[in-house]
Amino acid sequence: MPTYFLTGANRGIGLEFVRQLAWNPKNNIIAAVRSKRGELDDLKALSGNENVHIIECDVSSTDSISSLEFRVAEILSKTGSNLDYLFNVAGINATSSDTSLSIDPESLQNHMNINVLGPAKIVETLRQYLARGAIVMNMTSGLASMTVAKDMPKCCTYSISKAAQNMLTLHQVRDLKRSHNATVICMDPGWVKTRMGGKGAMVEPHVSIEGMLHVISGLKKEDSGKFFRFDGSQVPW
Repeated sequence: MPTYFLTGANRGIGLEFVRQLAWNPKNNIIAAVRSKRGELDDLKALSGNENVHIIECDVSSTDSISSLEFRVAEILSKTGSNLDYLFNVAGINATSSDTSLSIDPESLQNHMNINVLGPAKIVETLRQYLARGAIVMNMTSGLASMTVAKDMPKCCTYSISKAAQNMLTLHQVRDLKRSHNATVICMDPGWVKTRMGGKGAMVEPHVSIEGMLHVISGLKKEDSGKFFRFDGSQVPW
């Protein structure tokens, strides 16, 4: 009975992950949301299944992440399992019109806190609960690719933070291989039709998540440290 932990579970890509995983009653899903006072109607509808557990975790707050350990431990003690999958889904792209000539310091710091430090601290906090051979997936973007970004003159702050997250992933590959023999990857979901995706997005959420779950289900140990797109193709660094 595999156990999944993911952030950003109340809407967009995260919610669709929960929706698709919850169809299988053999999956245990720990669905982390920034606040239990937020918009949770769709997620609560899914949590009617006994295999979906909603917990609070604000990825922008190291204090919130630190307390995550106890919330997850309580759930795992009841299921008698460890985390087989850890998906860092939550992220922001709050200043998409910025360029290298108009970076706002506060926005850059906020993006780095949520898109880089958050995933780093979540893995650090939950590593003791990772199963041997677990899979860690960091949700990144094609805009984090040095190759792709040359032709994409937008989302500068977001791109910088996601490129940093990619580097974090490579360090996690080494560190988690030693301790857990884990497989760690970056995943580009495509330009998905969500609130964050905005106007012009082309990929339906269910298509993106179906593709990502298919890629994840077929991962081999030698895939650790690779940068995949939802359709299974590799993205150039």
